[in-house]
Amino acid sequence: MAEEFNGSREALAESSQDTSDADESEDDFGYMLDAPLKATTKSPHPPPGHILELWQIFVQNVDPLTKVVHAPLLQPQVERAAADLEALLRSLEALLFAIYSAAIMSLKDDECKKFGEPRKTLLSRYTIATKAALSRAKFMGTTNIILLQALVLHTISLRDTVDSRTLWTMSGVVMRIAEAMGLHRDGTVLGLPPFESEIRRRIWWQLKMNDARTAELSGLPKFRGFSADEQSPHAPANVNDNELYPGMSSPAIESRKVTDMIFCVLRPEFASFLTRNVVRNPQRGKDDHLWDNYGSEDDLRRKDEMLNQLEETLETKYVRYCDPSQPLQLMSMLVVRSAMNVGRFIAHHPRSWAKQEQTPESERQYVWSVSVKLLEQYNMMQSIQCFSWHAAYFLQWNSFIHILDTLLADPFNNDAEKTWQLVETAYHNTPDMVKNTRKPIHVAIGNLCLKAWNAREAAFAEQGKPVIHVPEYIAQLRKQRESAKVRQQQHRNQSSRIDASTGFRGPCQLLGDGKNEEILTDSNQPAQLVETRSPQDMTLDNTFWPMGGVENGLFGIPESTMDMDSYFMLAQHNDFERASDQFFGWT
Repeated sequence: MAEEFNGSREALAESSQDTSDADESEDDFGYMLDAPLKATTKSPHPPPGHILELWQIFVQNVDPLTKVVHAPLLQPQVERAAADLEALLRSLEALLFAIYSAAIMSLKDDECKKFGEPRKTLLSRYTIATKAALSRAKFMGTTNIILLQALVLHTISLRDTVDSRTLWTMSGVVMRIAEAMGLHRDGTVLGLPPFESEIRRRIWWQLKMNDARTAELSGLPKFRGFSADEQSPHAPANVNDNELYPGMSSPAIESRKVTDMIFCVLRPEFASFLTRNVVRNPQRGKDDHLWDNYGSEDDLRRKDEMLNQLEETLETKYVRYCDPSQPLQLMSMLVVRSAMNVGRFIAHHPRSWAKQEQTPESERQYVWSVSVKLLEQYNMMQSIQCFSWHAAYFLQWNSFIHILDTLLADPFNNDAEKTWQLVETAYHNTPDMVKNTRKPIHVAIGNLCLKAWNAREAAFAEQGKPVIHVPEYIAQLRKQRESAKVRQQQHRNQSSRIDASTGFRGPCQLLGDGKNEEILTDSNQPAQLVETRSPQDMTLDNTFWPMGGVENGLFGIPESTMDMDSYFMLAQHNDFERASDQFFGWT
């Protein structure tokens, strides 16, 4: 393997990992990824032509935003693998399956027709195959950088299919594996060659940012405990891939212009900003950090100054060199502009003020305009087809909630027509927001969106204006909820028949509207009144709160598959914004 990678040390410990299938033992930790403990049967690879096509899709759609592998070095290995799959070592096989999964994940449903099967089928197949390949290679104890690359790509490819808390837990496992391999220390500290040091930095920073995002989506502050010291991995170099090669004697000279790494070098800039201006604030005598000091105009000015300084740095170092006609460079420009607006949204949000009634109208209008810009920028990112898979994962839910909240409170907002068009475009470009009801955040946002739309219709009717056209996504959301009501009523009827025949009502079952309900734990015991807070009280439609005692939750999906903490967090979106606004949700 070392010869195949032209002297690269990426194949470290390959011999200890690439044993035969017959040598598998009981210490197979594949179950961590839901793979069988005995994954001895190899999964079939795609036909050779499809392998090469999936590789090219990966190089075009996924690699520019991740840079986990060194594509020029890996391409010959992919070509040889397509010609002779029987000679594959385990680590490379796991990486190939992870690449197939990531490539399919980056495509739309209609783009997968060329492979003769639906996207869902292909993604499921290659995801399962990746798990099995990782299990065979005993990934939990690996010191193999190629297996680590496979793990990172695997977690990325699961974004659409795994709930955020599971993904965050898996990310933690990968982080521990990386730390055991020393990736949390810069390669120069460990005495590693320039090429290997740079590849390790790229992997570490991708891991770090993935872990931060999954933590945020799980309800935790994104950059909690984020810190750096002199031994921490340096930011990846702003160099083209062809400037890196095994055996290079000195680090590549960083470019002052756009390179293959333009997107991936932006995120360390954000992290560096946070380290300087958020994490270290307690050392300056603050109880917490600057972003918690609500209602102080002096602190607000400091926030604006810091954001302006960061924006100037990013514009000067990167954005001014970007060509918006190039997809990667356009995406990078949008990420910078969007990240700046996220910071301004957080700094100026009216809920950050000690008393909302004291919030100046100018501030309210400013936050509204920033929120609308964020939605515009999100829609622009989604229009870059090859990278839309990434944009969807970083939709700024808190600003989206603010928009819908404002439209609910003020249906005739001056920008209402334009904003509803932006909302419609977001739903059109992100069909999972309607279809994927396994993600509670989609259901919660859908409920709030329907409330805002219903308020709009009621306001039009009250003023005697013509009935407005109902967009397709609103019709779909309504249809889903009507179907769920029917299923819930059928369940209640069935439960009532069972109760009548047994004389027993299930323990602590939430009934009716969720207010003070009578709960019977035994037919021979007196009734107990249990006060519950209904989802209706939290601005959500009670129909779509998973009912206690119901085997299937939303739309017939088992409750065990749902991220209930995230759902509860979104349900209480007033508190959610206050909590999440403490930290930046950088894209």
